[in-house]
Amino acid sequence: MTLASGAGVASAEAPPGPNRTEMLGQFFDWWAPAKYDSTDESTVRATGFKGDVTDAGAAVLGHNDEFVQGINHAGAADPVQSLRALEDADMIWTETLRDALGPKLGEYFIGGVEDGSLPKTVAAMESAEDNSSNGSAKTDFNYPRPFMLTSDKDKGGFGDRSRNGENDFQTLSPQLDIRRIPDQGVRPDNGEPHSAEYDVFSGVGPKGVTGLNQAFPSGHTAYAFGIGLQLATLLPELGPEIVTRSSEAGNNRIVLGVHYPLDVMGGRISSHINTATALAGDGYLENTVEPAREELVDYLTGRCADDGLGDTLSACIDATGANDAGGYTNPFTDPVATAPVTDRASAIQAYTARMSYGFSPVTAQGAAPRVPENAEKLLVTAFPELDDQQRQAVLAATEIDSGAPLDASSEGWQRINLAAALSSKVTVDAVGNVTKVEPGNGAPEVVKEGGVNLGGSLATFNTATGSALQLAGI
Repeated sequence: MTLASGAGVASAEAPPGPNRTEMLGQFFDWWAPAKYDSTDESTVRATGFKGDVTDAGAAVLGHNDEFVQGINHAGAADPVQSLRALEDADMIWTETLRDALGPKLGEYFIGGVEDGSLPKTVAAMESAEDNSSNGSAKTDFNYPRPFMLTSDKDKGGFGDRSRNGENDFQTLSPQLDIRRIPDQGVRPDNGEPHSAEYDVFSGVGPKGVTGLNQAFPSGHTAYAFGIGLQLATLLPELGPEIVTRSSEAGNNRIVLGVHYPLDVMGGRISSHINTATALAGDGYLENTVEPAREELVDYLTGRCADDGLGDTLSACIDATGANDAGGYTNPFTDPVATAPVTDRASAIQAYTARMSYGFSPVTAQGAAPRVPENAEKLLVTAFPELDDQQRQAVLAATEIDSGAPLDASSEGWQRINLAAALSSKVTVDAVGNVTKVEPGNGAPEVVKEGGVNLGGSLATFNTATGSALQLAGI
């Protein structure tokens, strides 16, 4: 089995593409951090988790606090979800994604990884692991973890979120009611228990204060979405289920009480930038992604045929219900995802709810669609018939409303709803304009006006108009 080290998540080296701190910079409106200095133990102790809640931040961060506690309490009361959250904390992609394709295709997928049948797929997934970075954003924002305790000071740590009164937390509680989920089970890579590592991240573990790890944005979420977006690119037929499994893994950071909703939103944004930037890079699509997709589709098709489930991947998905009730499911509910995931429609619903975590708008709603640079690359295998401008139209038509926290700084990344986009039926007119986008379809599909499934290239339409993007009819 291929096991993830998670090393890419911890890296503070500047990753390719837009600056991640700038993309998440609206967080500075709510929190004024001290500059973190990791030179030595004394500077870490003096600057770690240090800063003040701004006047504008009290309401936004208050919602953050309310929902981390609500989701954590729901998760801590559910032994099955507690264990899933701890397993996702391992950052091992085969562990997190083994159920993303549903029980039957998931069995085939993990079996192929473990027996060496999918080397190109494994290489593509490992490249996604390496690409799962938030850059320097964690230390730039220097935000305290939600589970920090006043009594940590007695153990040589920083104390609670206010550093026991040093930080101005306005009307917010310095110590939240986080229910810690105990270590349990066994990691498949080293035999140690699955662990949330509360003491390590808060600076009272074996490494002392030098082991601290700030809250915003979530590195585990950037990792979970990084591997999920990659697998969804390799297998867009089940893209909505895969990215919703990633959203569950991000939400599981809140279940454990180690991250806030805003942390998870920030990690999702970073991962989308990471993946889109990689897909836009010279040769990456042709040399890494497309060979892996061909290998994976051929392998799954062969396994399906051997078991009498159809001689195409599409037929096998229909036979197993992998894009419906026979696919990824999750019965857990919480104050944000209030209905269980039982099929594709409910998966899209849960995914969309977790995009904004119930925050009230903080900037204007109803803004014109904004598709960030390279975002269309995330749809390149789902809609090979479309060109980049047409894929931009799909993203524009399926994005969520403007105004949520982090929207103002993220240049449109906060709005990108891949669960909806990857499930869309796209209608184009005779000259290639996208005229209708209908999410919730059983597979990504492109049809010509009149209902004819194109199933091939749109080259004849694109050359007629130069692929002029028209959003007016969407």
